[in-house]
Amino acid sequence: MNPAVCLRDLDSQHHEMPLSELARFPLLAQVHSLWQRSLDHGRPPRGLDPLAVPTRLLPYVMLLELERIPRTRLRVRLAGTEVCTYYGGELRGATTDDFFKAGDREAVVEAALAVARSGVPSLASRRYVSLQRRRWSYTRLILPLCRGEGGEVDAFYKVLDPSSLQRAV
Repeated sequence: MNPAVCLRDLDSQHHEMPLSELARFPLLAQVHSLWQRSLDHGRPPRGLDPLAVPTRLLPYVMLLELERIPRTRLRVRLAGTEVCTYYGGELRGATTDDFFKAGDREAVVEAALAVARSGVPSLASRRYVSLQRRRWSYTRLILPLCRGEGGEVDAFYKVLDPSSLQRAV
């Protein structure tokens, strides 16, 4: 099985879902629709208008930047209040190295790279244990963004479905 599609150990799981499953997550479907309306001649947009995003979702949003030097990782540029609360602190400026174990980090980065290569959003359910030993479970949508001048996907709009977000002690 491809580790980018499904990563399993005692504490972690990453399961990609077809975008047709968005109907099960109406709030995520609204954000996906907004992203589709924001496409620039078929290319991912630079961002999404925060005033157009359902207000209920803003605390569950993350803006991520793809860093390729010194190695490929994601850096949090913005994290909503609920995401930070569940994490246990401010995430702005943190990288995937700061809050994921090695196997989880590779699965998360590979999922983002797949979105960057294809330009197609990703819907997935995730379960993992953070480096702070907190157990998380959620469904998320990652939307590609082109923020730079080169026209390549270099950032991501990630939103967690509030009804699926859980933290076990």
